[in-house]
Amino acid sequence: MGVSRLDVFYRRLLLTKLFIGGWGKPEDLKRIFEFRKIIGNREKCRSLVPKDYPVYINKTEEHADCKIHDGFFISPLEHLVPGILPPEAVKARFQFIVPKRWQKDRPVCIHLAGTGDHYFWRRRTLMAKPMVKEAGMASLLLENPYTEVKAKVPLF
Repeated sequence: MGVSRLDVFYRRLLLTKLFIGGWGKPEDLKRIFEFRKIIGNREKCRSLVPKDYPVYINKTEEHADCKIHDGFFISPLEHLVPGILPPEAVKARFQFIVPKRWQKDRPVCIHLAGTGDHYFWRRRTLMAKPMVKEAGMASLLLENPYTEVKAKVPLF
């Protein structure tokens, strides 16, 4: 099935070139809305991802005041709603920056990338490392999908 007529009509009204192929297949949108009902229930949502969900560490760097772990995990959404994610978004890459004197059950700040923030350098250098020094707080930096494949996947 191709692009819906509503998508085609809507695209003609807009001047930008974002989402020129539409918002996706209607069947996929239905699956997303069905899944939304599940995650809307907090108790059901807590049991969707097991506590021992696999997380892989590729490399660990020792620094004077912290350790930086590079790793990845497969998005749980790939298992819960198979095939809904584009291939570039299935593997979630991250850096976990942990103070050397970090205590269990301490807070962790999750940093998501802003517009134009490619890879981890800016968030690690300007936010995560100062948080280690000032508050002894760990940080989890998530990489946005498409940052590694920006040359291969046209976004506009």
